[in-house]
Amino acid sequence: MMNAQINRLKNWQGRWFGLLALMWLGVMFWFSSQPSSESSQLSGGVLQWLADQTDGFIPLSVFLDPLAQTIIRKTAHFANYLILGVLVTLSGGRRKPLRLLILGLLAAVFDETHQVFVPGRSGELRDVLLDLAGFAVGLVLVCGLQRLFCDQLPVDSKPVDDPAVHPGIKLRS
Repeated sequence: MMNAQINRLKNWQGRWFGLLALMWLGVMFWFSSQPSSESSQLSGGVLQWLADQTDGFIPLSVFLDPLAQTIIRKTAHFANYLILGVLVTLSGGRRKPLRLLILGLLAAVFDETHQVFVPGRSGELRDVLLDLAGFAVGLVLVCGLQRLFCDQLPVDSKPVDDPAVHPGIKLRS
């Protein structure tokens, strides 16, 4: 009985994380849809906030350097896809990591292709690779933590929908 409850919980958990992953894709699409002027303003706001946090310890000129804006933008790419990698992996259930990586690659290629049609933006192969790296780190983090802590829960090896394991469950047709 306990195994059935745990498996049922895992099925719902996967659905919720899948929904969160789709919502996160929507947020990323919204960010990608911003023209370069809005995107630069957002990056500049982040840099200004960081400068304010240092209370002058780091000179303002460091935050005004174009390299700082590039670092902020690339970090945002990596972080967005790291979050997506975590959400997709948590929703993936028993999917193989290679299949999940292909999903991450498709999302990155779609994102960069979409940016080609946004005023002042461009799609770049290096951003696809950076996005994929962030996704892979998210995937590895989740898989590593699951391996570390998986042994602590009694988990049935068959899905909850399997009537051979749980004869009282009727499959929908």
